[in-house]
Amino acid sequence: MQSFWRRNKGFVVFSLILVVLIGFASHTAGQRVYPSRLEGIIMQGLAPFSRASTVLVQRINGFVHNLRGLFMLRARNFELESKLAALQMQANLLVESERENQRLRDLLDYKEANPTLALKLAKVINIGQNPWQQELVIDQGSKHGVKMNTPVITHQGFVGRVYEVLPTCSKVVLVIDSRGPIAAQVQETRVRGTLEADPDRPGMLRLIRLSREAAVQPGYAIITAGTAALNLPKGILVGYVESVEPTADGLQLEASVRPVVGFDSLEDVLLVLNAGEQ
Repeated sequence: MQSFWRRNKGFVVFSLILVVLIGFASHTAGQRVYPSRLEGIIMQGLAPFSRASTVLVQRINGFVHNLRGLFMLRARNFELESKLAALQMQANLLVESERENQRLRDLLDYKEANPTLALKLAKVINIGQNPWQQELVIDQGSKHGVKMNTPVITHQGFVGRVYEVLPTCSKVVLVIDSRGPIAAQVQETRVRGTLEADPDRPGMLRLIRLSREAAVQPGYAIITAGTAALNLPKGILVGYVESVEPTADGLQLEASVRPVVGFDSLEDVLLVLNAGEQ
């Protein structure tokens, strides 16, 4: 501020004097019908400055008006952007709600289509991040009737089994974990084998202990065979055969199986509470 005054002091003083003279001349001239000769000379001399000051004032007024309009426009834009963000959030919530409703409808339809199974809905509250341990946590525990080895499924297929039970939650080992092998069979030919995690292909399964003559082909469905020891229900889809190769010693066959369940995106599952009674 001080540097501005030092640079423009002369101009500011001149402008103030000019404004005072114009005001004085206008005031005295307005008191009489005919201004004096001196006043006329002053008025004529100051006329260009008066016009210039008038133009300057008009431009300043216009600038102030435009500036006010700009501020109002910015405020309006901010208001509209806030409303748009709120609408987008509402739209996202509606999309999520519809997707959740669809998942629940699919599970309910599966439950109604399988009345012999005592199915209980559970929400996935955590998915394990350890690549060597494929597991998840659900919001149902011993208080809800969950027991060790309770099978966990979805409307798509087999997920895994409960291996640790707490009062209000449980841990589930997935079928793609090395701790989760199950008895399985080929749906089309009824050939039995052991289904386990493929150690060389994370996220994949392999059906082992198949005889050289076993009728297994790519595209065949693999289902649970059912075992009383693990309370495993029979006939739950697990995946589809991708390829069949002989083992290294050539004595047996081994089938590569791709699971039907997308384990990374699980949000809701079903617990089979009466699996041991099947």
